[in-house]
Amino acid sequence: MQAPNFSISTLSLTGSLDEKLKVITAAGFRSVELGALDLSGSSDGVSGSVELIKQSGVQISALQEVKDFGGHSGRILAYKMELAKSYLRLMRRLGCRLLIVTPATSTHVKLDADRIAADLRTLATLATPLGVKIGFKPLSWSPSINTYVSAWNLIQQADNSNLSLVLDSYQLQAQMQAPDVLDEIPASAISLVQLSDFAMTSVPLVEDQIDIARHHRLYPGEGSHGASICGLVKYCVDKGFGGDFVFDVYNDKYLAMAPAESIQHAVRSREWILEKIGA
Repeated sequence: MQAPNFSISTLSLTGSLDEKLKVITAAGFRSVELGALDLSGSSDGVSGSVELIKQSGVQISALQEVKDFGGHSGRILAYKMELAKSYLRLMRRLGCRLLIVTPATSTHVKLDADRIAADLRTLATLATPLGVKIGFKPLSWSPSINTYVSAWNLIQQADNSNLSLVLDSYQLQAQMQAPDVLDEIPASAISLVQLSDFAMTSVPLVEDQIDIARHHRLYPGEGSHGASICGLVKYCVDKGFGGDFVFDVYNDKYLAMAPAESIQHAVRSREWILEKIGA
């Protein structure tokens, strides 16, 4: 089996972007998933952050994220589109090729598959000449698009080759779903796989799903779902997925640590997964 390429989200670490990039590269990670907030934190502004990233030599797995996208109208839709356009312009400067987009989470947004598909199609069309792919990720707590089956149906309805899926192991585990729910989705439609674990064996309440996702994720091997995560990694590799596997871990405990200490959890998790899958 070919060893997967592991990446890490800059939002999983605390500190300045410069500090994060130094510990990330020192730990042997060749790519990062960037949080937009990290780009505006440099004393030299966004231009300084762009230069730091280029000097570091790391590749960019993706930029996250445009939230609550699709199904809006009027001023909200216009705002979301303008925000996405600003991200796309920034990504062109960065050389970043994937923008992560998540669906609306408000109950006030009516599930209108035609409208959501049209919005995604428009965004994907805007991104195409810039060489940027749109990676759509369902959320288990979204009232509209909360499973990979529904997200894949929506992408097929949008009918734009520049649209793809971002897999998040947490979204599968929160709904107790095995990788075989992805069987109908071709590897070519998957642009990124995010990995994280958590302590609870099941998450029945939506409120718990949100809280764990934002504050209590763990690195694979430190929680209750390690076997499932390893199964997902092997499933994706066997399926033909050749993109990045990103540690996307948000935990207040890790953010209270120095970056050099916190990233050791990612290093141990990387080695643990490789050992378990025999890569």
